[in-house]
Formats: sequence, C-alpha cells, structure tokens
Amino acid sequence: MDETLNPTDRAVVLVHGTRTSHTQWDPQLPAFREAGYRVFAPDFPGHGTRRGEQFTTAAATDTITAAIAEASAQVGPGRVHLIGASLGGMIAIHAAGTLADELNHPLASVTVFGSAVQPTRLTAAAYAGMVALGDRIPGARATISPETGDPVQPWLFRYLIGSDETACGYRGGRADIPTVRAAMRTAGELDLVAALYRIPVPVAIVSPRFDQLRLHERRFAAAAPKGRLVKLPYGSHAVNVAHPDRFNADLLQILAHNEGAGWAGPVIARA
Repeated sequence: MDETLNPTDRAVVLVHGTRTSHTQWDPQLPAFREAGYRVFAPDFPGHGTRRGEQFTTAAATDTITAAIAEASAQVGPGRVHLIGASLGGMIAIHAAGTLADELNHPLASVTVFGSAVQPTRLTAAAYAGMVALGDRIPGARATISPETGDPVQPWLFRYLIGSDETACGYRGGRADIPTVRAAMRTAGELDLVAALYRIPVPVAIVSPRFDQLRLHERRFAAAAPKGRLVKLPYGSHAVNVAHPDRFNADLLQILAHNEGAGWAGPVIARA
C-alpha cells in the first residue's frame, strides 16, 4: 500500500437506484463523513449529471468499478465499502462479482437494500411498463417551474414520501422512460446469485420491513460466502430517504460489523 495512505482511511461508494441520481444519498452524506468515511457517489449513464448517455450493462458496471478504483487509490485496497439501493444494489452485486479474481480485492464489504430479487427479462420488462404507466398518473410527473426554471417534484411523491425526502431523491433530475427500459433490460440479464457466490468479502442483504423487493432475501444471503440477512423493523423501498436518521445509524452499524466490530444494530441472521 502507498506509504502516503492513512491506514485508518475508509471509503464508501454509494450507488443510486432507477430514475434517481447521486442526490438520493444526500441524507447519508453527513453521517458518513462524520464517521470518517470518504464518500463517492457516481451517477449511472442516463441519470443525474449523465442524462443523455446510453444506459447499458457494461457502462453501468464500469461506473461502479471506476468509482471503486478511485476510492481504492485514495484509501488503499480492502478499505472500500460498496453500498447500493434498488437497481443500484443489483448492479453493485454484479460489479463486485466481476472483481472476485483481483489479487488485492478493493472492497471491504458489499451492502444492498431494496435489491433482493432475481429479475427475469419478463419481470424486468413488466416493471419498466409499470413505471411508464405510472408517469401518466396525475401528480406523478415532475414539472418545471415557470418562475425559476427548476424542476418541481411530483406532488404525489411528496405526499407519499415527504417533501424534503422527495426533493433529495430527485434533485438531480429523473431519468426518462427509455433509460428506465434500458436499465430494466440490464436487470433482466443479471445472474445475481452467481455473482454473490463469487464475492469473497462480507455481504449484507438489508431488508426494510415493507420493501417490495425482498422476495429472494434468504437465497441471496445464503449465496454469498460471507452473506448475512439484516431485517429492519421499519421502512419501505425508499428507506434511506424516508427514515434517514434511523437508517443512517443502522447502516453505520452494518459497516462496523462488516469491519469486524461487535453488533448493536437491527436483527441479523445467517440465511
């Protein structure tokens, strides 16, 4: 390791979900930085600062591995925690699996939430269709303020999740439907269980109580050699923006456990 690196340095790479951007993680940034982590939060192609770029499996995976490489260069190999939400968690699992043959594995752990489903081409296409249909619901589409030119987030989301939380989730803009369809095609191509088998570092499959994407949570946790299932007694798919304070505390406990510290967080079980 580079002698200029501080051996206490740690980093997190945060991977956002479908349609959102790096701003999804705004509620977590102060907690991570206060705990001493360097934070890397890239945007997927077609999302956030990269809207207009084409979303592909290779491009999405490269986005994650490039962020991991950048973080590892700063803090050293084996000190980077990869955290993904929803689609970002699925592609994070895939990306971590592709790094399995590296001599000095750059990751300290992998943690995902809202990602414990093995999609198929059919289910992924159906989900994309539901998202497209949802955009037709009055109040579900972002608009532009005629006074400021800034995006005004959907009132339906503000009602269901909360104004501040919706604002952070979509502050970077919402990806368009063609990008959603491309992202879902990618999801349908991934073999997440096979990828989990290849990840040599601790893997936490986090399941908020009311999350709809937790069907295969036990299968996923069992597939990873060092896998654990962490059940949160609260929250839904947008747990990190709807319950930021509680989730931040639990997430830091999960990372501490992955680093070998004791456990004082939510229910954890070997699948």
